[in-house]
Amino acid sequence: MTGHNRTQAAFRLLALPPFSRDETSHEDSLPYFENWAAFLASGLEPSGFFLEDCAGQTLENLLRAIRRSRWWAAPVVGSETTATDDACWLDARQALAQAREFAAVMAQRQRNMPAAGELHTLDERLLYFLYARGVQAVLKPVGDRSNLRLYRYPVAELLAKDNENATQMLDDLVRRGLLEAVTLLDRTRHCRKCDSAHLHFLDVCPRCGGIDIHKSPALHCFACGHIAPEADFLSQSTLTCPKCKVGLRHIGVDYDRPLTQYACHACRHVFMEGDVVARCLDCGQTVQPSELHVREISTLALTARGRTAVRAGEIHETFVALDSGRYVEPAFFRRMLDWMLATRVRHPEFRFTLMLLEFVNAEAMVSELGGMRLYMLLNEFAHRILELLRTSDITSRTHETNLWFLLPYSSAPGLASRLQNLFDELTSHWTTTRFETRIRHVDVPGSGRIDVGMQAQELMRQLEGDGD
Repeated sequence: MTGHNRTQAAFRLLALPPFSRDETSHEDSLPYFENWAAFLASGLEPSGFFLEDCAGQTLENLLRAIRRSRWWAAPVVGSETTATDDACWLDARQALAQAREFAAVMAQRQRNMPAAGELHTLDERLLYFLYARGVQAVLKPVGDRSNLRLYRYPVAELLAKDNENATQMLDDLVRRGLLEAVTLLDRTRHCRKCDSAHLHFLDVCPRCGGIDIHKSPALHCFACGHIAPEADFLSQSTLTCPKCKVGLRHIGVDYDRPLTQYACHACRHVFMEGDVVARCLDCGQTVQPSELHVREISTLALTARGRTAVRAGEIHETFVALDSGRYVEPAFFRRMLDWMLATRVRHPEFRFTLMLLEFVNAEAMVSELGGMRLYMLLNEFAHRILELLRTSDITSRTHETNLWFLLPYSSAPGLASRLQNLFDELTSHWTTTRFETRIRHVDVPGSGRIDVGMQAQELMRQLEGDGD
C-alpha cells in the first residue's frame, strides 16, 4: 500500500541495491505503511525494513511482528532520529541510503547460507541472525528490574518462540563456545537456589544472626570482664555490673567504654560491626554474600567456532552438551592422570578411580530423537551429574560418545550405579527406546593392570579396549 502521507508512516521497505539511479530508486518512491496489517495486505517481498516516526511500544510491537514472521532475519534499520533508548531493538540507526547498502551486504552474505525458513530451533536462528550481520554484530542486553536476572536480551527474546527460553539458550551457546562476551557492562549477583538477582542485603548480629540490632554505647566491667550495652548496667541511677553485681563508680578504674557501636536486642551481644547477609526476594533463601553466584553482563558476539558452525551447518554438536561443570580439555585430563599415576609411585596410599561412560547406540538415538532433542537430554544429564560429583572430580571427552571421569578417593561402583540410574530415569521421559550405556572403571591401587611408569594414554586405551 503506497501513497500514504509521509508524516503518518510507521515504516517503509528497503529496495535491494545495487539499484539504478532512475526514479524508481528514489527514496520517495519506496512504499510506506502505517501498520503491519497494511504491509501484509500488500503482498510485497521486502529485503529489509526502514522505520520512521516509530519508537517505544509501537517500535517494540512492530519488531515483534517482524521477528516472528518469515522475514525474521531481515535487516531492520531505524532513521537517525530514532530514540537512542530504542537502539538495542534495531540493527542500526542510519540514513536510508546507508540502510539500503547494509541490506545489500547482508543479502550477499546470505547467498552462501541455508535459507532462513529452514532453521527451526532458537540456537540456529540466533547464530544465523548474527552471522548474516557480519563480524561486528552483537546482542545487547538491557536492564529490566522486572526480570529475574535484571538484564535481558531483547533481540534474542524476539527470535524465541513461545516454548523457547532465550536466556537459557544464550547461556548454553556461550558454554558451547559458539558465543562469547565482548564488552562487559555490569556484574550481578544471584541466588544459587532460584538464580534471582532480586536480593536484599541485611546487617545482622554476628552471634545469633538476628536483625534487631541498633547503635548503643557499651561498658566493660574490669572485675569480671563482662561487656554489655550500657542500659544493662543502669540500676537506680547507678552503674552495676549485671553479671558480678559490682558497683562501677570510676571510669578507667572500675570500668571503661570499649569501642563497640552496636548491640543485639535478641542475645544482648555487643560488637563493632554486624555481619551482612543476602536474602533472596523471590525464594526467601538467606546466605552469605560470598555464596551468591556472580554473573557478568556483556554484549555477545559469534566466536570463530560459531561462525564455522553456521557455515558448515553443524550448530547442533549433540554430545558437546556433556562438556559442562567439571569438564576439562582432554590434554589437561591426561596430564592430571599422569600426575596421579606418578604420585602413587611415591605415595602408595594415594588412591583414585578412572571411569569411562560410553554411549553405545548413539547413532540410533540421534536418528530417533533428532540432534536437538538428544542434545537437550544430554544437557539435562550433564547438569544432574554435577549433583553427584565433588569439586575435586573432573570429566573429559576424548571421543564424541566417550565421557571420562577422574575421581580421587571415590567409590567407583556406587557412582557408576547412580549414573546409570540417573540416565535411565531421564531417558524414560524422552523415549521408549533404551539408550544403551556401558560403564567401565579401574581403581588405583587395586588393579593388577597398573605397572610402574604406566602413562595416562596407555591406561585409557586399555579401558576403552575392554569394551571390544
